[in-house]
Amino acid sequence: KRKKPRRRQARGQEAKVAKAVAPSRTSKRIRGETPEKFDASSLASTSVANRELLGAEDDDQVVVVGRRGRPRSQLVLPEHDIKAPFTLRSIGVTVWSLGEIYRGEWKNKFWSSTGCLYHHAYPVGYKATKRHFNRSYTMWIEAGDRGPVFFVREEGPNPLVFKGEFPTKPWTKICVHKKLGTRISGPLHFGFSDPCTQSAIAKMYNEGEMEAALAGSKAWNDVLSPQEKAAKDFMEIEGVGERAAMALATTTALGGTRHGDRKSLAEWAARDGGEKLKHFLLTSEELGVSTLRWPLWRAKLVPGILSHLGCET
Repeated sequence: KRKKPRRRQARGQEAKVAKAVAPSRTSKRIRGETPEKFDASSLASTSVANRELLGAEDDDQVVVVGRRGRPRSQLVLPEHDIKAPFTLRSIGVTVWSLGEIYRGEWKNKFWSSTGCLYHHAYPVGYKATKRHFNRSYTMWIEAGDRGPVFFVREEGPNPLVFKGEFPTKPWTKICVHKKLGTRISGPLHFGFSDPCTQSAIAKMYNEGEMEAALAGSKAWNDVLSPQEKAAKDFMEIEGVGERAAMALATTTALGGTRHGDRKSLAEWAARDGGEKLKHFLLTSEELGVSTLRWPLWRAKLVPGILSHLGCET
């Protein structure tokens, strides 16, 4: 008798199971699923090795509530200076250089989101290395025109360099390049999610920057350029975030000139009932692709911005 191909059938079943549980790069929110609840208590547990480096006691790390009720860790200043190079053994990241705090125009863009685990500066010149995917990676930060640029280089005979405007962007590009179907936390891999790194960076803050880091507030320069002043004014409009405010403050697409405040923009927009401004808000790449693709931006925020400026379209 011919034996039944049981093994082949079993392999087929294994393949179906593997396909069913294959990781997806799409977030649970996009798939319509409820994401896991964040356990704030987990923030209080850091590795023993890192606590020894920091010089912190067991109850030194404090969890505060940040933007939208998200947990945010409070800075812990070390009893001694933490100087590079140092290794974060809990995540296998070696920080070779802390870089310098950027204090030029658009300084606010060189800081993390106020909703991050830590609200902190992205020092220009920061450099770290990490072993991942059985490869060695070098990470560093450079200054772009209106914000930091994050680089990750895969070392080897033919090095590959990936970059992006946020820490996660270059790591996401690596995952896509390798067709891994997974996601990576950029702040974690850069070393920014560790209290030791944050404490070391905090040593470079001036008084205003320390206040911003502790309070989770925007870190603007004491003396603002005309475009920075305009951006701060535009951010008073409900629905206008930092990226959109910068676009409105720097663009010359709205009448061929830059607008210094809401009054100037409203007067120009009123000439045609806000049609040109509406077109800019819905189509201009200066606002960023992610903003233009955001359904709420088109459906609710843009109409609200136009209404705030006295334009009913």
